[in-house]
Amino acid sequence: MIAFHLEFIYLCSWAFVLLLLLLSEAILFFVAYFLLDEMEDHFIASHLVSINKRTLGNGPLGRMRRVRKIGALTGRFTHLQMLEPCAVMEAEILPEHLRKWLRASGRLFRLALTGAGLLMVWLGVEWVCTTLSTPVNDLKLLFIAGMIGCLALGLMAVFAKVYISFFKLAEIESLLKESYFVARNQRVLGNGAYGRYCRLAHISFMLLLDDDFLSKSDPYAMAEIARFPSHLRRLVIIPTRILAYSFLGYCAIYLGGKAFGLFA
Repeated sequence: MIAFHLEFIYLCSWAFVLLLLLLSEAILFFVAYFLLDEMEDHFIASHLVSINKRTLGNGPLGRMRRVRKIGALTGRFTHLQMLEPCAVMEAEILPEHLRKWLRASGRLFRLALTGAGLLMVWLGVEWVCTTLSTPVNDLKLLFIAGMIGCLALGLMAVFAKVYISFFKLAEIESLLKESYFVARNQRVLGNGAYGRYCRLAHISFMLLLDDDFLSKSDPYAMAEIARFPSHLRRLVIIPTRILAYSFLGYCAIYLGGKAFGLFA
């Protein structure tokens, strides 16, 4: 009886996640057909939005992708968008009545992704418990232990990044006063848990960039990054690398187990 209720809760949770995704896409569709042209008219100095308009087209999917790209400019932008700082600057002064629609769609999408991630963790824990409750050979046990180890490392890296974002971020950002993007992220992303995590993630990305890319995207920060303290550099970069390597390790072990026929 308890197992039936848990299964019902699990299915209802996936239905709720899908509902959040549909709401996010519905808002995106509304913005694409009723507000997109007004949004794009605000981007005068930058060429990125006009290029997207030409390349992505006026179809439903094309317009929705154009909205997503403007939404990224107003929130957590991609590394390629860093090459067009004028677009990021113009997105920062986008009128509030337009920004709120982009925020609503983005928040629903992030909430749905978080819910889906938690449900996948639930499914993984249930799979591990079911697998270990039956007789397994040593090789399969070794693969399962490796997957659990990678997952534990990834969670430790996430917790480390959250800790750094709350207790070391102010010190780290104080060393990058000339960077437009660091100051912009402080203004736009805010001081919430998600905003702080994204601000730290961007700094770790900046510290990993080569000089050629940085000279085109944020040239005023190059001198500060060159003299960035090595102990803080390690503090920012190491958790990011551990998180990336643990994800790759988890995927490699799982695919290896599938190839050897260990995981049905």
